[in-house]
Amino acid sequence: MRTTRTCSSCGYTADYASIPLADAHHPRHSCDKHRLAVEQAARRAQRAGTRVTRECIHPRSQHVHGTRAAYVKDRCRCTDCTAANTAASRVANRQRAYGRWQPLVDAGPIHDHLVALRAAGIGVERIATVAEMSVNHVRDLAAPGRAHRRIRPSTAIRILNVSIDDANRAPRSRVDATGTRRRLQALIAIGWSPDLLAAEIARRPGSLRRSLTSPSVTARTAQDVATLYERLSNTPPPRDTGVQRAAADAARAHAVAHGWLPPLAWDDIDTDVPPPPAATKPPPDDVDEIAVERAMAGDGIHYADLTAAEQAQVVHRLTDRGRSLREVAAQLATTKRTVSRQRAAIGPR
Repeated sequence: MRTTRTCSSCGYTADYASIPLADAHHPRHSCDKHRLAVEQAARRAQRAGTRVTRECIHPRSQHVHGTRAAYVKDRCRCTDCTAANTAASRVANRQRAYGRWQPLVDAGPIHDHLVALRAAGIGVERIATVAEMSVNHVRDLAAPGRAHRRIRPSTAIRILNVSIDDANRAPRSRVDATGTRRRLQALIAIGWSPDLLAAEIARRPGSLRRSLTSPSVTARTAQDVATLYERLSNTPPPRDTGVQRAAADAARAHAVAHGWLPPLAWDDIDTDVPPPPAATKPPPDDVDEIAVERAMAGDGIHYADLTAAEQAQVVHRLTDRGRSLREVAAQLATTKRTVSRQRAAIGPR
């Protein structure tokens, strides 16, 4: 049966599992120790009620209340910041006792990484922005003769997370255009015209065409084209109208004439060695009877998908079957004017 005892001298109160335990242990308490604990608790409560709360005034890094950073950097003494600082101190003391306290690490690898980043064209200001650090701090770590310093692990992790990648370069810095050029060529090879691609990334067509011939492009252009390529490499261009079909056919013809490869021809489009040229296109007078039969049957083969000889054969055979100009044009997804010209070129049979 549980019982509670209270000291009449100091007010010490404790709960015991049984009366014999209460009789044995309660007289052993120290009245002086209890009075001291009560006084300390009262002082802590008084200080908590009068603690000064300070807002962060740092322009680059807004410290949050309830963290040790706000306690140290902003000198905020609110209850939450004080508790966070106390907890951090306890962890540090425990790690020291275990012999595992490492507040600083060697700055040599960090210095070498900064040197490599700068050699790759990623400047100090860009590194500071990506790592969310001050420019002066990064510049100090990258300065010659700083390789033997020691820095905090959190700082080391932030800098090491900045990789040598086009995405981490400043938007206006220049990068190699090989990957960008290949991506644009691959999209054109599947029918996307330069005008459509320029509209997709809010660029002028002339600017996009310069990216197809320039040895370097800006990092922003490289990133925009890479994002566009990921979105459109498996998507055919629109072919709803005659103008769209003509633009897609012209883009594919231009790519074939220049030997540009489609997306599936690349494993790693940035670093692959260009594969050998594909087999030559069949001569224009070559006729694929299967393609002709499918076009005549309306099996998804259109006029633009056929060679010149196949186009002539399909138009001639459909005409012999008594199909009108309008019916032939509709079946082959082309214009009546095109069919009329083909008939005129064939002549009387």
